[in-house]
Amino acid sequence: MDKEIEKAISELSEDVNNFIKNSDETHRKVKYIMKNEAGTMPLSERLSGDTYKKSNFSDYIRHGVDHFLTKSMSDKTGESGGHLIPQEIALHINEKLKNLSPVRAISRSITISTSSVDILVDSKLPEAGWAASTDETRNETGSPEIKKIKIPVHEIFAKPIASQKLLDDSQINVEEWLIGKVSEKIAALENSAFVNGDGNNKPHGFLQCESSADEKRDFGKLQHFCTGVKGNFETGDKGVDILIDIVCSIKPIYVKKAKWIMSRAALAKVRKLKNKDGAYLWQPSTSESCPSTLLGYPVIIDDDMPGITEGTESTPIAFGDFYSGYQIVDRQGLQILRDPYTSKPFVEFYASKRTGGEVVDFDAIKLLKFAEKSE
Repeated sequence: MDKEIEKAISELSEDVNNFIKNSDETHRKVKYIMKNEAGTMPLSERLSGDTYKKSNFSDYIRHGVDHFLTKSMSDKTGESGGHLIPQEIALHINEKLKNLSPVRAISRSITISTSSVDILVDSKLPEAGWAASTDETRNETGSPEIKKIKIPVHEIFAKPIASQKLLDDSQINVEEWLIGKVSEKIAALENSAFVNGDGNNKPHGFLQCESSADEKRDFGKLQHFCTGVKGNFETGDKGVDILIDIVCSIKPIYVKKAKWIMSRAALAKVRKLKNKDGAYLWQPSTSESCPSTLLGYPVIIDDDMPGITEGTESTPIAFGDFYSGYQIVDRQGLQILRDPYTSKPFVEFYASKRTGGEVVDFDAIKLLKFAEKSE
């Protein structure tokens, strides 16, 4: 019996030693791969979190391995048969959208789980008054007026295409490729809508709002200023004065975050303006962290803003606090459908999200029209 026990212990000890040896070898190989191939590893495997979950998304992009998606994809979309993109990658796409879309970069955005959101805004602040003595009657003051702005979300999609050969190439980071393609296409389309969208199955752009030259306007109207000439500034000091007027028109609460946003055609004209001392109003950027300025305020270039044509009215410049003035709404979740059949031998990826946008503070944004001044 003692010999049998000794034999069993010896065999067990040998098994343990082999296990430790194999574990050390596996650990060494993993460290080598992480050190030498980190640059080519899929983004999902380099992000924090569950490696199994993230590697499944890479498998889905490359091969469409649906039976691995039970844990990696939290939901399937019943309408299209696609899958929700993992949260880490969805956040990465949203961050790239912010960098690629000028309006999104300077506006407020929220994420919702429904098809629309109601934003409550004050169209009239409550009144107040002074009391001369403790015995004096306090008359009733005016009450605030609350308006409700409904912002629906609309589906926006991108459909990049790739060859199966590209997807099979282990040296290609397919997740970065997909993120780049989806972000570029969606950012271009949504930014155009944030500026000029008519609100019909797309966000309502701020340039599509009604406007008036009057300081006191009906709720829902922006204030605009006119240069005095169609397609140009007036000559002399008047061209500079209109820019000063628009800067001084915004309320103090919007000054801190105020920015210019304009087309490149408008920028070409703005850069030629000089003050009475002959100095240019435009101050170029001195570093990446310090943007170019006009009258002390940052300038954002947006090619979706209208161009300028001599003799034609346009609104190529806006100024104000877009963070307070324009609200972007994103529906939670970004989904993708892999289609290897429609465009064989290529693979199509149908990525979609839901986005809406609307002006919510009509005092925060001012428009500059290249048009004749109205009487």
